[in-house]
Amino acid sequence: MPSPISRISIPLLLGILLTVFAFNIQGQQRSVLEKKKGFRDIKLRSNVEDYDFLTLATEGGLSYDMEFLDINQENIISETRQFENVNTKYDEVDVYYVNPGTENYQTIDGGTLSKIFISTINSQIYKITLFAESQSTVIPRIFKTVYGYPKFSTNVEKGHFDRYIWGGRHTGLVMTAVLDENKYRRIGYRIVYTDFKLQNEVRNLEKVEKQKKLQEIRDRY
Repeated sequence: MPSPISRISIPLLLGILLTVFAFNIQGQQRSVLEKKKGFRDIKLRSNVEDYDFLTLATEGGLSYDMEFLDINQENIISETRQFENVNTKYDEVDVYYVNPGTENYQTIDGGTLSKIFISTINSQIYKITLFAESQSTVIPRIFKTVYGYPKFSTNVEKGHFDRYIWGGRHTGLVMTAVLDENKYRRIGYRIVYTDFKLQNEVRNLEKVEKQKKLQEIRDRY
């Protein structure tokens, strides 16, 4: 008489094994993300005043430079970009950047860190944004080694430029390719660590603002 295990079909058994494997990978990325809580010594939810190597960004401080080799791999090209998606119009929200030359914040495996921005709400860090100069795929490979396989990813072979998303219970990590001005080649990566709870507080500020504008419109009619 065949045993219960032998009666399980091979496709079903493979499906069970893949599910267990995927669960373990998801568990790995969640646990590592929650344990690290940010990038190196800069931790999400911590107070920005705990770091003496950060500077409050004025309008000029929101720019950063990306350097890369031209298509012939001969000359270095430098492009100045502007840090976008900044909600500094709210009194509660500020953006800082890591002072140039700060030890341990100049390079990352596979590239050079152009600039690191720290977004805060009521002085608590809710987002850490890194801009890394790199035309290779070394950085994504390193991050997969640390955090496990991402929950979502696209790449150039599928008609998209690189985008990788990892997610924990309280923390998110998104890596997106930065393209040159012609949107043709990868010149680096935008790497963002986010605390979901504090980010929702920022979104609530936006909702309140929209509600006020709607009420103003209603009052006029």
